[in-house]
Amino acid sequence: MTNPHALMVTPDRFNDAVMVVKQLGFDPLRTAFALAVTMMSVLRTSTWETKLEVFRSGGWSENEIFSAFKLLPTCVAKSEKKIRGVMDYFVNEMGWKPPSVISKHPYLFNLSLEKRIHPRCLVLKILMSKGLFKKDASLAWALKSTEKDFLEKFVIKNQEIVPELLRVYQSTIGGVGLDIGSEKLVGIQRLHGRRGGCSILPSHRPKASQMHPSEVRR
Repeated sequence: MTNPHALMVTPDRFNDAVMVVKQLGFDPLRTAFALAVTMMSVLRTSTWETKLEVFRSGGWSENEIFSAFKLLPTCVAKSEKKIRGVMDYFVNEMGWKPPSVISKHPYLFNLSLEKRIHPRCLVLKILMSKGLFKKDASLAWALKSTEKDFLEKFVIKNQEIVPELLRVYQSTIGGVGLDIGSEKLVGIQRLHGRRGGCSILPSHRPKASQMHPSEVRR
């Protein structure tokens, strides 16, 4: 297991967690199965319910909560503050509506708001205002991409048209600036110059509120 607290779980609780995760349709041969079992085993019923309420407050349905959990079981391990912060940012700053659209990209909860999401979104909002970026087409990918790919595709590529992009990104990334003179950035510029210019759910699947192992023996 990936969580040390899983070693303290009783055999009965662990077996219940395995049973519930199988019922939810997880493939035992995939890593997500082990992560889901871990989350089910170590989270208390009260904690599980609290996290569900946080997602519901963001407009998520039972199916959307389940979908996000299946894509990234560890999303329920994030703090309430982190979950609300990410949901609020994309709804209020980036206009992602309905809010539950985030359930299709739960890995966003793994990203830092200050060091990844906010700096990149500032760049993307500038590009959107000039018609150079379509939000719905690649926003999630832009945030998930590596630093090299983001710089190459969104900053360096548009630098001549929007010269302030690099300055904006430099002033916000991590609050420490970007080493513009680095070999990495120069290499990206040269490389760019060479290149140019929800699943159908089984009807017997329990509701999210009934997914916790403690419900199995009731």
